[in-house]
Amino acid sequence: MTLPLSYSRFGITLRPERALPLPRYPGSMFRGAFGWALQRVVCVTRTHDCPPCLLKDRCVFPYVFETPPPPDTRIMRKYTAAPHPFVLEPPFPGEVLVEPGRPLGLGLTVIGKAQQYLPYLVFAFEHLGRTGLGRGRVRCALEKVEATLDGSTYVVYGQEDRSLRATEPFTDRIALALGSPDQAAEPNEPQQVTLEFQTPARIVYEERLSHTIEFHVLIRSLLRRIGHLSYFHCGGDPSTVAFREWIELAGSVRKVSDTLRWYDWERYSARQGTSMRLGGLLGSVTYEGGVAPFLPLLRAGEALHVGKGASFGLGRYRIEE
Repeated sequence: MTLPLSYSRFGITLRPERALPLPRYPGSMFRGAFGWALQRVVCVTRTHDCPPCLLKDRCVFPYVFETPPPPDTRIMRKYTAAPHPFVLEPPFPGEVLVEPGRPLGLGLTVIGKAQQYLPYLVFAFEHLGRTGLGRGRVRCALEKVEATLDGSTYVVYGQEDRSLRATEPFTDRIALALGSPDQAAEPNEPQQVTLEFQTPARIVYEERLSHTIEFHVLIRSLLRRIGHLSYFHCGGDPSTVAFREWIELAGSVRKVSDTLRWYDWERYSARQGTSMRLGGLLGSVTYEGGVAPFLPLLRAGEALHVGKGASFGLGRYRIEE
């Protein structure tokens, strides 16, 4: 049995009119501004208050940004929100100031059914730019949107004509074979893999944030996240996934080295009215053993991230085979 996934990856280029200070982890700033702008451009009642709205079940904003599980869901019944169908990839942590007129790049991955709403998402970034980013409300021009596929980029939206081209050809469609795993890896397939975590990874194991990333802990988190994304946004059925067998197989893969370090940062939650500390792991980790059967899952995680806070860019990693 296979688990279907579909997603499109885009690069968004903004140009600030004035110097734009970035917080220590800019993903929180972009996520907050993006959500605020999306709600403003799609709300037809102009109340910007979703819970009592009669249109909330058919509105773009709640689906994309709040993602409540549908009433007939078979999983996550006790949760108020399912995984969101997008991933923002902000500039890497550490850059503190973007000079006026310098291009500022931001990645956006749109998952499953949310791809039909791409025009709304692009318009939200235009509105975000006109309104301004950061405490100083620095206005930014949306210069272009590029689709990414197989390592190449294609402009699908630009300032010249402000017309969004068809993006269907740039959709990645995969079917993950996650039935009973084949434990016999081909002799020529890689038996060692290194992952470089480029944004803080917040992976929960046994109800606690993990301060190390054993392979089986990583696989548990990936199976959970990708299974839920497939179910809620791509029409998949996670009950076909042999979770126990995959996790058991992952237990035979050893962590042989790592340079992981804890990275602390804070974000302010306007909804909760408080600052939140959201640290995570950065650095590289190398695994050895029967890693070959897991490579398709690991490659999907490259695009979709892993762990908590993935929608605003946490848990981003790169595979070094």
